[in-house]
Amino acid sequence: MARITIGVPVYNGAATLERSLESIRMQTYCDFEVIISDNASTDNSASIAQGFVDKDPRFKLVQREENVGPVPNFFSLLEMAQTELFMWRADDDWSNAEYIEELKSLFDVSSQVRLAGPETVMVRPDGSIASVNSFSAPEQSLRAFRVGHTLMNLSASSIYGLWHRQTLVDILTRTRESYPYIWAWDHIAMLPVILSEGVSGTNAAKLYVGQPEAARYSAKEPARVMWEMRRVFRRACFAELRRVDWPLWEKALLAPYLLRYANVRVYRFWKTLRRQLRQLKGQSAE
Repeated sequence: MARITIGVPVYNGAATLERSLESIRMQTYCDFEVIISDNASTDNSASIAQGFVDKDPRFKLVQREENVGPVPNFFSLLEMAQTELFMWRADDDWSNAEYIEELKSLFDVSSQVRLAGPETVMVRPDGSIASVNSFSAPEQSLRAFRVGHTLMNLSASSIYGLWHRQTLVDILTRTRESYPYIWAWDHIAMLPVILSEGVSGTNAAKLYVGQPEAARYSAKEPARVMWEMRRVFRRACFAELRRVDWPLWEKALLAPYLLRYANVRVYRFWKTLRRQLRQLKGQSAE
């Protein structure tokens, strides 16, 4: 059995899928399998995926007859995996050839590692680089400050890093109940491994994140939903803090970091307040 499973969810990703899969196929580390789950695409995504299946036995295609929605399609890949390590790969992202080898080596060095994160490079549609988020290892002597550093500096795209699969399964089983929203679920999922100092990373592994022509934006949730999501997110964060076996003084040191984390990783306070004021203004004008 391979050591690593790479799960690739796709829906109408024909424009970028070949580049994404080719960057996986050309990895210097070879002991992996790739599961592509095509969510009833209406373009030729499935044909592109089948082409990789035909020429490389490490690639497998699951072709759905009906669209099950992006979330079930995404998480089903983790459920299909049986290997020690797992990663997701978006159909418009790609990586350097050493990506898997560099991340896998972090697990070989330390048994404490549960998530290995890369350097994230955001790429505009014209190919120019929008931003680079390098992995920043904490150097503080106190554990609470080290964890606080990782909380505030770990890229959201590290969710696409290399995971210890069973750890990820256990975390999602718990956190998808404590925080049942899609927006910011990745930050809740990464929080337990941040608290346990199970995150490592290397800038030798580079994940190139493709940005679509249209700007990314969150759904225009009503302010009341945004306030509720903030409340539930914060509650889930502190529930995870209560799970760790730290003395109270260390938890107290970390609490300000966690409050800030809860504010910036979901909907920010001022954004939520402005949304509410605009909605109130609109209601009064009716």
